[in-house]
Amino acid sequence: MKSAIQLYTLRDIDEPLPNVIRRVGDAGFDGVEFANRLPEADPDDVVAALAEADVEPIGAHVGLRELEANPGGCAARYAQVGVRRLAIPHLPLAHYRTPKRIDALARRLDDLGARLADHGVALLYHNQVHDFVPLRRLSAFERLVTAVHPYTKGCSKPQTAVGLAGDRLHDSLTSLDDVVPIERTAFGRLVDATDDDYVSFEVDVGAATAAGQDPRDVLSFAEPRTPLVHFKDTTVSDYHGPLADWHSVDPNTGDVDFDAALEAAEDVGAEWAVFEHDAPDDPILALRQGSDAFVRSVRRLSPGV
Repeated sequence: MKSAIQLYTLRDIDEPLPNVIRRVGDAGFDGVEFANRLPEADPDDVVAALAEADVEPIGAHVGLRELEANPGGCAARYAQVGVRRLAIPHLPLAHYRTPKRIDALARRLDDLGARLADHGVALLYHNQVHDFVPLRRLSAFERLVTAVHPYTKGCSKPQTAVGLAGDRLHDSLTSLDDVVPIERTAFGRLVDATDDDYVSFEVDVGAATAAGQDPRDVLSFAEPRTPLVHFKDTTVSDYHGPLADWHSVDPNTGDVDFDAALEAAEDVGAEWAVFEHDAPDDPILALRQGSDAFVRSVRRLSPGV
């Protein structure tokens, strides 16, 4: 297992992307995962910076709609800099309220993953906190008010409005914040319902922790479909649960046991441990903190890498 950083952490560094990549190499990371700046950068300059910094391009975060609109174009654009894994970073809670919606999302991801595979690119999904909402049998009334999914492909504005209104009514009458075993969560059903030939998972241990899950259980459940694992430290304002008010914090100041999660990632065969901080006060300091608290731990686990 090697160490990488999600470049969203460094989005506020006011420098060209190649310079940011060189900073990552100087900090000791082995790889970078791209976020929102790559499409505006010159691919040749990025490739040169990666080579100079001796840093591997391990993947990129790209939105579901962008990928579905042009999978071949996205694959080609990111392949210019050596990226062969594209991860969907998040989806709204609406996708996870009912088993029917989760199964529909699974079919959608399978289809997209197959289309990307035709272009030599692997699809991953990165979980968020609300992905761990509990699943249960719905009443007839709950099925009625959630019948219109506000985020289906091609959904019109009136359909979206009706679907969102129904979801709000559902949420006012139903608790989604119980912590249940992983196999009874929306995320667990999504893992089971997707085809392992076409969809893998980028487990975020910080999000899992905020949701009240043990990252070791989540990684074990998704094994062996976890080539990339995200490590961000998190804390919650009140309680842990799928709808927790959570915050990304400096490494080793929150609730995440990095050492235990790293060992679990190593055990399930993860290739990359990816450091992330969603909201650093100082991104350059966050880069150094990530190196000090994270890179060394990864290398202790995988000394021959």
